[in-house]
Amino acid sequence: MRIVMNIKEEVLMVRKATVSKGGIAGWGSFKRALKAATSIVLIALGGTATAGQVALGAITSYAPEVYRDTDANVVVIPAVGYESEHVFFRGLSAGVRLYPIGTPTNVIFRLAYDPRTLKPSDSNDAQIQKLDEREASVLGGVSYQMISQVGVFEVGAGTDLGNKHNGLYAEASWRLPIRMNRFGITPQLGYAYNSDRINNHLYGVSNEESLRSDLDAFEADWDGQYFVGLSGYVFVTESLRLNASVRYTNLEGDIEKSPIIAASVTSQGSVGISYVF
Repeated sequence: MRIVMNIKEEVLMVRKATVSKGGIAGWGSFKRALKAATSIVLIALGGTATAGQVALGAITSYAPEVYRDTDANVVVIPAVGYESEHVFFRGLSAGVRLYPIGTPTNVIFRLAYDPRTLKPSDSNDAQIQKLDEREASVLGGVSYQMISQVGVFEVGAGTDLGNKHNGLYAEASWRLPIRMNRFGITPQLGYAYNSDRINNHLYGVSNEESLRSDLDAFEADWDGQYFVGLSGYVFVTESLRLNASVRYTNLEGDIEKSPIIAASVTSQGSVGISYVF
């Protein structure tokens, strides 16, 4: 066994992004600057990145109920992966590295579709059915990555680019890619901190919703969640690869008091298969 020291990020590992929400003075300028920076880097590097690895396949993800009396979410999606020196696409996310892959320190610009939603009609709870819908969005962010002999450390921040909640988030994480000849695993742990805008989008109950549903009004503050994850892959043949991941999340602070969530501790998982060219 060897722990990869010149670590190359894995293609097609789909993770549920941690959503963030909130607003501080100047968030609009931050969002515009982030969008502009991402576009500039994509234009500058996208055309010059060397040809890389391509993978096609499908992923099935499972998430238990987040909101009261709402079914668990099972989704099957096609997955397209591409990895080059600077640019990567992984299922519902994409990004650009400022420096080539494997550089000990790097700056990474990211875009990701955040699928977390609440459709009140999907719940069997009469009160939840009277809430407003919480729509999916697109998150954009930038992170600083450091590769060391004891793993990959990354800190970053971002915002909602889909104009659904205009929240902000910050995240710090550590992961340790362990590779063998035909398979590998990557344990991970971290902490995500979300602004009040994101937390209210996901877990809040406005005064208007409270009047309609008879639920207690709930206004979330800046809070976050711890997470622990494990992902892995195994090559069945030279080109056919199986992927799997699991992630444990623990909401903290006042978010746990939201009257609409089923539990403050959740586990999410996914399995997939892909053909690597």
